[in-house]
Amino acid sequence: MNRKPIVMPNPRYSSIAIQLHWLTALLIAAAFALGLTVDSFPDAYTGTIINLHALLGVAILVATLARLVWRLTHRPPALEASSGPFIRLTSKIVHGLLYVLMTLVPLIGFPTLFYRGRGLDFGLVQIAPFLPRTPEIYRPLTDFHEYAAFALVGLAIGHAMAALYHQFVLKDGLLSRMAWARR
Repeated sequence: MNRKPIVMPNPRYSSIAIQLHWLTALLIAAAFALGLTVDSFPDAYTGTIINLHALLGVAILVATLARLVWRLTHRPPALEASSGPFIRLTSKIVHGLLYVLMTLVPLIGFPTLFYRGRGLDFGLVQIAPFLPRTPEIYRPLTDFHEYAAFALVGLAIGHAMAALYHQFVLKDGLLSRMAWARR
């Protein structure tokens, strides 16, 4: 099957939106990797690794809120009319779910941390554990946090695969909308 490239102008996201997008992706990848490997580290490092994972969660939440504010105040470029209603609807649903999960996963992580009897160390500022250590609460919260994190990463991988499909199969240049600008 020989597909001809579809040549169409693709309006780009703003440089701020692009930077926030890739920063968030990097933070999620790092937090997910730490979450998966925390048990692989020697016990002496577990507290530090969990704290770093939680700090990445704070950064993800801040970056996501910044993205939401930016998106609400700076309209993202519209999809091309040739995209069709299915792609438009799917894109809206996936982006909405990504934002929900990027907010929900860290928000569930914080009470999980505190109900485990752990605090959060920002370096100069520490938040002591202010909730009683309660396994009956933190175990299901941990499970929910993990399932939601897997859903987030799975959805993000699907999102990336769709962008690659557009770029290399449909050849519509969609990926250039979120790529760094060449100078």
